[in-house]
Amino acid sequence: MTRISATLASAAGCGAILPALLLWASACDKVGVGPRLTADWIGSDTGRISASATASWCPVAGRLEVKAARGDTGLGLVLYPVSDLAAGTYPAFDPGVDTVHRPGATGAARWFTDRDMVGYQSDSGSVELTREDDRLQLRFGFRLRRLDGEATVVAEGRATGLDPGPCPADSVPNSAPTQ
Repeated sequence: MTRISATLASAAGCGAILPALLLWASACDKVGVGPRLTADWIGSDTGRISASATASWCPVAGRLEVKAARGDTGLGLVLYPVSDLAAGTYPAFDPGVDTVHRPGATGAARWFTDRDMVGYQSDSGSVELTREDDRLQLRFGFRLRRLDGEATVVAEGRATGLDPGPCPADSVPNSAPTQ
């Protein structure tokens, strides 16, 4: 039994249902607190995501990875700074065509349609990185091309309250030159 359900059971025994429900509702409101990523997209498909986000700083490879998933929908982006992660604008590139651009950014999304799972990746756009209260804030806009090349969407959004943790995939340095 969780602490909240124990409090509800105890309160129910004392006839204090309303205060217990208010306590439970206020605890549930805390679920959305913390790093968040929200985005909307329009085009060949339309959708939205609002979910908890994770961020990882990979110093060996020199990249910041940000990911969020909710249900069958996921969105991620990667920033490639010139050296240290600095505030500024990072132009997007197509990771399927271009080599890594520094400074640069890529974005990707996936979700299920009525028939299959589709994946999209950036081919243009930008990410603006700022710092606020020792946390990273991102504002982004991408044109995302479906991996089969048949469709595009335009996605805009933001990621807030990011406190990057260690990067589990940071074993191989990315030696791509600055362009």
